[in-house]
Amino acid sequence: MARIFCIANQKGGVGKTTTALNLAAALARRGGRVLLVDLDPQANLSIMALDEEQLEAMWPDGGHPRTLHGAVAPLFSGTGDIGPAHIEELTHGLGLLVGDLALSRIEDDLSTEWPRCLEGKERAFRVTTAFWRVIREAAVRHEADLVLIDVGPNLGAINRAALVAASHVVAPVVPDLFSVQGVKNLGPTLRQWRETWQQARPKAPETLGEMPEGRMEPVGYVLM
Repeated sequence: MARIFCIANQKGGVGKTTTALNLAAALARRGGRVLLVDLDPQANLSIMALDEEQLEAMWPDGGHPRTLHGAVAPLFSGTGDIGPAHIEELTHGLGLLVGDLALSRIEDDLSTEWPRCLEGKERAFRVTTAFWRVIREAAVRHEADLVLIDVGPNLGAINRAALVAASHVVAPVVPDLFSVQGVKNLGPTLRQWRETWQQARPKAPETLGEMPEGRMEPVGYVLM
């Protein structure tokens, strides 16, 4: 399984998306196989990586089967489980799971199901691990060495599910007071989410198979 890094900070404008895209491109140029994952409901990474015609094809009227939301939509609509996500090839070795503004629609469901993991509820684990399961399958298909997840500037339910999926966390920062406060909030929140997941994980029904470890291990910061 490829290592999964989440590029996260509570503050916006610190270079999360720029860091993710440039780092992925640099690693791909050196021969690595990298999978970018756009879990920001603003879809800034996809907007930066794709041109307008490509985005228009990804976001047609009606359903969006070629985006991340399309991959998880059957689970959240109650009609099935996750499906395989489309991988948009940006350059040789560099793929993208395309973001979608529709991801914001599932935040309430992610928030509701999180505490139910502690009760061992099957759907709670399916919902909480939906992104991880999609990413894991796509990473295997892409033969990825590394996965980089870009998330929005908040500590909401989508980001929590993204971080449960992550083995490591990188925090881009700028030298200002708000950025310092953002990092101060990020650390305790990661500890709380990690501890809750470690309590819940053993309660997952065995029929669901492997669960993410939810390590969320901080590896450092990037100063813009």
